[in-house]
Amino acid sequence: MSTIQLKTLARVIIYPLVFLVVGGGLGFAAYPQIIGHKIWLISWAYRSIFYPAPYDAEAVTRIATMKLMAHWSHKPGFTLIDWRDFGQEAREFRIELTGPDGKPERKLIRIWVRWKNWAVNNGEDIIYSEQNSHTHGTMCECFRMETVK
Repeated sequence: MSTIQLKTLARVIIYPLVFLVVGGGLGFAAYPQIIGHKIWLISWAYRSIFYPAPYDAEAVTRIATMKLMAHWSHKPGFTLIDWRDFGQEAREFRIELTGPDGKPERKLIRIWVRWKNWAVNNGEDIIYSEQNSHTHGTMCECFRMETVK
């Protein structure tokens, strides 16, 4: 390599890298409060993208069943007839209740368990429970319940 090529290499690659490192260091030293507020978001995004939460069907079913029992088991004549998967985040439960007229009524209840992190859900409305927000997408007890006719 000739001397001209080394100078060109230094001007094109090395000097901009040195400028970026020195500028970043000075920026962090001058404004640590601004950089500090962004670090948690960057680390959360990194973990969510490169270390996604594993899918655990048993945990989703267990959480959905607990929520179903918490909301419906005190009703008169409650019987859980059947359940099925509704994608990775929801379970559908067919239940039977005693209606106001004393006749049995069957209902189809869909319970959503939001276990995926924000990167996988592509911006859907996700509310993680406060104690599980630091786990970035592991199984949490957040749910939405629908009565399907």
